[in-house]
Amino acid sequence: MSTALGHQKTDSGRAAQWELQASNRLLEALTEAQREFIRGSDTYRLFSKLLKVLLELTDSEYGFIGERLNTPEGAPYMRSHAITNIAWTDELRRMYEEKAPKLGLEFRNPNTLFGAVFTTNEIVVANTPATDPRRGGLPPGHPEMRSFLGLPIKSGDELVGMVGLANRPGGYDPAVIELLQPMLSTCCTIMLGWRSENQRRETEGLLRQREEELRRHHAQLEELVQSRTEKLLRTTQELERRQVQLIQSERLASLGQLVSGLAHELNNPLGYLTSNLATLTQYNSVFTRLLRLHRELQDILGPDLSPAAAEVLARIRSLQEEEDVDYLLTDVDELLHDSREGAQRVKEIIQNLRSFIRDDSGRQQLLDVNKELSTTLKVLSSELKYRCEVRCDYGEVDPILGNATQLNQVFTNLLLNASQAIAERGEIRITTQQDSGEVMVSITDTGHGMAPEVISKLFTPFFTTRAPGKGTGLGLSISQDIVSRHQGRIDVRSQPGQGSTFTVRLPAAKES
Repeated sequence: MSTALGHQKTDSGRAAQWELQASNRLLEALTEAQREFIRGSDTYRLFSKLLKVLLELTDSEYGFIGERLNTPEGAPYMRSHAITNIAWTDELRRMYEEKAPKLGLEFRNPNTLFGAVFTTNEIVVANTPATDPRRGGLPPGHPEMRSFLGLPIKSGDELVGMVGLANRPGGYDPAVIELLQPMLSTCCTIMLGWRSENQRRETEGLLRQREEELRRHHAQLEELVQSRTEKLLRTTQELERRQVQLIQSERLASLGQLVSGLAHELNNPLGYLTSNLATLTQYNSVFTRLLRLHRELQDILGPDLSPAAAEVLARIRSLQEEEDVDYLLTDVDELLHDSREGAQRVKEIIQNLRSFIRDDSGRQQLLDVNKELSTTLKVLSSELKYRCEVRCDYGEVDPILGNATQLNQVFTNLLLNASQAIAERGEIRITTQQDSGEVMVSITDTGHGMAPEVISKLFTPFFTTRAPGKGTGLGLSISQDIVSRHQGRIDVRSQPGQGSTFTVRLPAAKES
């Protein structure tokens, strides 16, 4: 009876350990996927990595991650973002290589197991597909399907996409479905973000077309009277300003959604870790007191011990000397202290992320620029620490009236530009000071500097000195627009080979 119970506990412990390892592996994959999405990786590469992790965690043979779309007539179908290559003919292999990485493969037959997912919006589990009434049959040559799991990816009641997995040994059960829930949430966020990015690009393309049309009209109307020419120029400038504002708003919304989801997903395991460390510290205190009392007992035991007791006592003392118990007792306290500090640091990072991505409702409030700079530096620490050393000289400055999220974006753009201007290890200096009724924030780098002809174009939308595909050319244009709406300005000083200094001047808040 006791042996059977022991086996049950061992099996339960192994299952719990597997679940913990699988959860950690999944969390790492989801975190990396969100980072890659923020960096702009293409969706096929991103979802292919996620699919590979899913297949490994569930021990499935093949599967796919797809997005639900509708035909012009309103009929639902699925287009893959990532799919296992199980092509069994040369024609199918050529089709997979041509379409899967760029366009995705489309599946329009709803009378299948995966079709049941995007027509019912429900989870489909089929551990005996051959007899399942929802099956649609397999084409000749298709690999055998012994089990199938279809998971809907939802945003509220809307079906955004689905995940399909096949041929897990022993079939699929509720434990697997529960394990994969965080992945479904992340896939949903990435798909919605990808849709938003596509919409932004389409909008940007339309705005570019409009701008080009206006420029052609401008060339044709140069012979008209000066007043009409000036009116046309004002209209063009207003369209460019609105274009930059639209792009800024959409990117901030997408970034805020991703950061909020990442912070939320990190909070749960962090809570477990913090709680367990606190409990372990209490346990260690009890064990330490117990060991010390045990040692006191050893010291007061007389020589009149039985041979067996004397032999055990000698072994205890030998082990204490061999393992240096005094050092272990001290070191375990230090290790627990360091672990608690590490957990607190992670908590602070999450809080800084949430503080950095705040609700941008357009409301202005009194701000301390020193505090906002510190928040921005904490968020960018991993980006800056490998390229440069940051030195801060914060002076006593008056508060300003402004929007924290927008100003943090300005500081982020200037700091990232400064770090990217440094070819190897360099230095960034940040100084703040009061200049009469203005608060000045200066960011100086030891980078390659700029020629006068480059400085004259810095704030032009889409102008960039970086290689194609490495930058949009909108960071400084957006920053200048934000600072202008705060009744301030940005000054630039730079010489080739001598670094650059960007100075943001903002009016101090007036006393009420």
